[in-house]
Amino acid sequence: MSSRRRQSTQRKKAPESSVTPIRLPPFLKPGAAVEISSDEAGFRGSWYVGEVVAVPSSDSTTKCEVEYTTLFFDKEGRKRLKEVVDAAQLRPAVPAMSEREKERDVAVGEDVDAFYSDGWWEGTVTEVLGDGRFSVYFRASKEQIRFRRDELRFHREWVNGAWKPPIEEREEEEEEEEEEEDLLSRVDPETAREIAKQMFSIGTIVEVSSDEEGFKGSWFSAKVIEHVDEEDKYLVEYRDLREENGIEPLKEEADFLHIRPPPPADEDIDFAVRDKIDAFYNDAWWVGDVIESMKEGIVGVCFRYTGEKMRFGRQGLRLHRDWINGTWQLPLKRGEMKRATKKVPCDRNVRPKKAIDKEHFSGGDPVEVSSVEEGFEDSWFLAKVIEYRGTDKWLVEYEKLKAEDGKEPLREEVNVFQIRPRPQETVMVNPLEKLDEVDALYNDGWWFGVVKKVLAKSNYLVHFPKTDEVLKFHVSRLRPHQEWIDGKWIASSKVCF
Repeated sequence: MSSRRRQSTQRKKAPESSVTPIRLPPFLKPGAAVEISSDEAGFRGSWYVGEVVAVPSSDSTTKCEVEYTTLFFDKEGRKRLKEVVDAAQLRPAVPAMSEREKERDVAVGEDVDAFYSDGWWEGTVTEVLGDGRFSVYFRASKEQIRFRRDELRFHREWVNGAWKPPIEEREEEEEEEEEEEDLLSRVDPETAREIAKQMFSIGTIVEVSSDEEGFKGSWFSAKVIEHVDEEDKYLVEYRDLREENGIEPLKEEADFLHIRPPPPADEDIDFAVRDKIDAFYNDAWWVGDVIESMKEGIVGVCFRYTGEKMRFGRQGLRLHRDWINGTWQLPLKRGEMKRATKKVPCDRNVRPKKAIDKEHFSGGDPVEVSSVEEGFEDSWFLAKVIEYRGTDKWLVEYEKLKAEDGKEPLREEVNVFQIRPRPQETVMVNPLEKLDEVDALYNDGWWFGVVKKVLAKSNYLVHFPKTDEVLKFHVSRLRPHQEWIDGKWIASSKVCF
């Protein structure tokens, strides 16, 4: 559980402050095992094991000193390489695979990390060779290399303080995720906005939540200071949090979806195992579940978003309630909310319209072109081949991109590994689902992403791993993600756990 009492002074301050202190992720502490990425050309998509040596002594920088486990400063391999990197390049060390994962089959299209040249590299399985070996294609370098099963691990992303997909698949975790999605689907933003305008006048006592890493599932007591009309935000003053001077109450802006009135008080309630509760800890109410009931009203609580377990007396607990469209609603106990298990095949069910079987390009061929320029990784732009320039170089003319005059189509000389045929057009028989890998049409190109949430009217929220952005798209601007490998299209699989 993150300690908010002193760290609270590092929260984003109200608009009148000119200083925005920086908070490091909770896992970054001296001696902590981490994995380190690189922005250096040729090393993108790789992670190296190491540990944190030192963290910044002030809140004005995010630079940390790390020591690599497998990289060395000297040729003899005696002095481990040390380097100063930004906190954004660090994540916790990936836990060892469970026995269940070790026994799981690795399929074509699976996203994996392969241990190569002293680091873990992100790739996609393109072939199961049958002798305990697999061919893996690396999108960043356009290489394909063979690996043993023990040199592979299933790929995961560290997103908002948690591994995606989770390290262990447990029925309880699936239930929590479904419960959270169900809660979000029941909140009508327009209704919530109007209710907030009616209820949250200046001086109103409220509770405020945060999506900040390490504070999900917590609610802090505050009062409304000002309504920022044009943004539907409210300036609030916290009851228990302080500014940097440790004296003045902390003020900050919060939008209407992160504010609610205090829930009604509970009277003479004996909490039972599996009750969903809020526990008061470090100046906030944190959501958890009762896991044990003891004498004299003492109960054991497991916090939902951190997994930490603590014991509380009756005074520090209340039943958990959700504020939905102006009413308080009690959730079901854990285990009562069961869903019908729906097995989703890893392969997207598509029907091809037109196949492209050319192995070599010639003038006039419609193609897609990728870029090696920073900020444009994992994007493909429509073009046509103009001519071969020799030494594996082609001249292409883009369909949507313009030259400097803004009139003529942009022409560019690119390497052969940056060109591929246009993917076969597909008609999706089944709708897209959460965690499906897709290409999204955005800014004149197709960008790789992952479906984060299914919305109404065939709309989807798509997460772009390279930029960590989340954008909304209609299904007409999405297509299932595929890779062109060895002259054939390989469909990416959904991560199925």
